[in-house]
Amino acid sequence: MYDFIYKRKRLVQVVLALITLPFAFFGVDYYFRNTDRTGEVATVAGTPITQVDFANALHDQQLRMQQALGANYDPAMFQDPQMRYSVLEQLIGERLLQEQARRNRLTVSDEQLRQFISEIPAFQEDGKFSQTRYEQLLQMQNPPKSPAEFAQSVRQGLALAPLEEPIAKANIVAKSNVERYLGLLDQQREVAAASIDAEAYLKDVKIDDAAVKAFYDANLAALQVPEEVKLEYVTLTPDAMGAQISIDPAEVRKQYDSNLRLYGKAEERDAAHILIAVKADASDADKAAAKAKAEDILAQAKRNPTQFAELAKKLSQDTGSAAQGGDLGFFARDGSMVKPFEDAVFAMKAGEIAGPVQSDFGWHVIKLVAIHPPQMQAFEQVRPQIEQDMKRQQATRKFAETADQLQNLVYEQADSLQPVAKALNLTVQATPFLSRGQVQALGQNNAKFAQAVFSPDSLQSKRNTEAIEVAPNTLMAARVVEYKPAVPRPFDEVKAEIRRQLEHQAAAELAQQAGKAKLALLQEGKDAALSFGKPATLTRNRPQPGFSPFALTGIFQAETAKLPAYVGATNERGGYSLYRVQRVIVPPPADAARLTAFANRVGDQIGRELEMANIASLRAKADVKINQANLEKDLQQSAPVAPPLSRRGR
Repeated sequence: MYDFIYKRKRLVQVVLALITLPFAFFGVDYYFRNTDRTGEVATVAGTPITQVDFANALHDQQLRMQQALGANYDPAMFQDPQMRYSVLEQLIGERLLQEQARRNRLTVSDEQLRQFISEIPAFQEDGKFSQTRYEQLLQMQNPPKSPAEFAQSVRQGLALAPLEEPIAKANIVAKSNVERYLGLLDQQREVAAASIDAEAYLKDVKIDDAAVKAFYDANLAALQVPEEVKLEYVTLTPDAMGAQISIDPAEVRKQYDSNLRLYGKAEERDAAHILIAVKADASDADKAAAKAKAEDILAQAKRNPTQFAELAKKLSQDTGSAAQGGDLGFFARDGSMVKPFEDAVFAMKAGEIAGPVQSDFGWHVIKLVAIHPPQMQAFEQVRPQIEQDMKRQQATRKFAETADQLQNLVYEQADSLQPVAKALNLTVQATPFLSRGQVQALGQNNAKFAQAVFSPDSLQSKRNTEAIEVAPNTLMAARVVEYKPAVPRPFDEVKAEIRRQLEHQAAAELAQQAGKAKLALLQEGKDAALSFGKPATLTRNRPQPGFSPFALTGIFQAETAKLPAYVGATNERGGYSLYRVQRVIVPPPADAARLTAFANRVGDQIGRELEMANIASLRAKADVKINQANLEKDLQQSAPVAPPLSRRGR
């Protein structure tokens, strides 16, 4: 069974990633309430991908993205058509593989499915599958899954594994290719630089008033004082809900009494042993001889228990513990020791010597040195933490309930946030005048929040915005109190600034023309009257001051069969820099560990590309249709659904 699990470890990783996420959060499922999910977003070989399928796939992807990005996660990314189309493409790929599995009659038996699920560590307690833990974790998912639903999704994944794994593992990378790759990556080049500055050409530039005015007229939008708003807003978070919750002390005590094992330390035992090793393929005679030797050692140890450590140092074949007199230190009954050994230790009394005990390693003579009994934390020690955890759980549930109320109230009483705040016990906060960028920053950098605030309905009618999920478990609604539209800055105020900008632009063009001319002379082997600075040693993909990424690309692409070699690039000051490649420094061969690491990295990338190529091949042979109208309809519906006009009071 271990082999069955190991060969499908990629599927195990996916399952673990899903079931170990923090599930109690306000996520994509909020966007799919009360929407029509009956249409088909696509069909694959005649099999539909419904809007429910698509919504569930979006939800799973959001969970993965939230775990990967943490605080940088932005729910608004799922309003991006490209992101949503990418999720649909993944679904299509899965359906293509499922169709291939059906044609190839790839199935997973109930017994294989049971064994696979029972071996997943997240579903185990004390090393054994726990039905209770299994059902609890499935219920914690968002939305909750029944064991039958979860088992079906795992069954599908297992059925696809024989199609995916061989392709993903067909990623053999030649050692010589990795060595060449690392050689190029670590190669260094000694380079000297010379610069032609734009400022030196400013004296040759004349910008007339007509050019300044023409630039002003053509760029009014860029020369505006940006629009600004004063806002009122409310924020809904589980923390805000938690401040409104009090926990009954009796419930805290009940939680403690019902979960004592969570608030203590398990019993630990200190054991020493003498091992007589036996190979797995040893003959019956060798096994019998090893057991006889262990029985003799047991008899010696029992005759003189104080000499156990000396016997272990002389006779034990466990190289890890023999030098310490066989002492293994304290350990709990948690599977860290092989089962027969662990069972024997936890059946002994302190000071007792027992054996021989057989394990996969051989025969053990065991001495139980000491016992640390279970240690319980007193109720008063853990009461604050239990109360905090219970408050957080209740706040999360209340947050989900209140989120719907908030969404309805901001529409039903759209002319003010005060009724919303009063009904939900929230605080209305006010801002000074803010630009669009500052509004987005207020909304935790959520672009959708800024778009809602600066929408015509919000600016002109001064109505509440919708309640927007600006971050996981954070909803915000705002109302514009005062609006200042963008206005062009007066010409007289900006004309000097425009003239300087045009002068510098023209000087930069002259400097770049001169630099390219000098580069041509150098490449022809002629003198360009340049003074190069002190050489610097450069490494690919490691920018240094004075060497932009664009310049580094040119330097490492330069042909070095004949040195020096010359390249040029526009620099960050608008001028032109020329680079003389004087020497190529070849790196020493990479060590074995680095070769292996890079081979794995390159192999993983090749595996992903092979999987994509396989999907593309299957798709070319299949009848795949995307219902663009339903996909776009779904995009519109995935935003929070507004109540009908009659409920908005408009």
